[in-house]
Amino acid sequence: MSSALMIETRGLTKSFGKFVAVDNVDLKVVSGSIHGFIGPNGAGKTTAIKVLIGAINCTSGQSFIKGHPVGSVASRQLLGYAPERASFYGNMNTIDYLVYMARICGVEKNDARGRAEILLDWLDLGNFKRTNVAGFSAGMRQRLALAQALIHQPELIILDEPTANMDPTGRMQIIDKLKQISKQQNTTIFISSHILSELEQLVDSVTMIDHGRIAAEDSLDQLKKGFTQHHYLLKTSLNDSVLQDLKQGHVVKQGWIDQEGYLHLVSSNDDLLKEAVVKSVFRNGALLDYFGEEKVSLEDVYRKTMKMDGK
Repeated sequence: MSSALMIETRGLTKSFGKFVAVDNVDLKVVSGSIHGFIGPNGAGKTTAIKVLIGAINCTSGQSFIKGHPVGSVASRQLLGYAPERASFYGNMNTIDYLVYMARICGVEKNDARGRAEILLDWLDLGNFKRTNVAGFSAGMRQRLALAQALIHQPELIILDEPTANMDPTGRMQIIDKLKQISKQQNTTIFISSHILSELEQLVDSVTMIDHGRIAAEDSLDQLKKGFTQHHYLLKTSLNDSVLQDLKQGHVVKQGWIDQEGYLHLVSSNDDLLKEAVVKSVFRNGALLDYFGEEKVSLEDVYRKTMKMDGK
């Protein structure tokens, strides 16, 4: 196994009776990176995460955290985990809860309270150190779950919907905090989220999973490139005429008009397409409003990979 990998799975499979929740998954997450793990509900994301943190055993395959088998003491010491719906001891106040969790993770007593104080201030919970956890809002509970995952300064944090139930300001703050952790401490972050616009601001690489199998996996830049290479947007005053003209010239492999009035053009030769567009606009007496390479978001890549747009 490569020492550059924080997470690696080989043929990871988890079945519940006849139902295969995770099917022969090969994951590779580079140390120090931020990796997005996305897919529809029921795709197998949470099951895979539970295997990685050692909460359940896989049916077959192998999984490692920095070379250590998942579930081993060595692998558990390397990771922190914040679930989507964290449970707390409702009769404990915030600072006592974090100190307790730090001690469970092996942090020395003299260090535990200091770390807890710093984390609570950093996550804007400093004014609630003596507040009973049972009275926390959903957003505050998400922040406390992140603090608990970080209390023992792990090399890897695994987060399941870390900004769920937060308002826009809170979500942006958590995204900024995660960027800071990654940059300053070289912490590897493995994050599952349905909020793709947020992930796009954060991740270096992505795994898309559907029906328990990997549908796509690569760096974010490469995934986007795969859907934008030879893809162009064109808008003219005579879209229908220009599109028919371009199709007759056999330069355009695919072409359609979207609801916003843009022509989507796919060609195997960029130079020939550009030349054909100029000639077609002039020949049809059309006015050119826009012509350029098509840009895609992570959401666009997801929709196309999951075949949600029919294109």
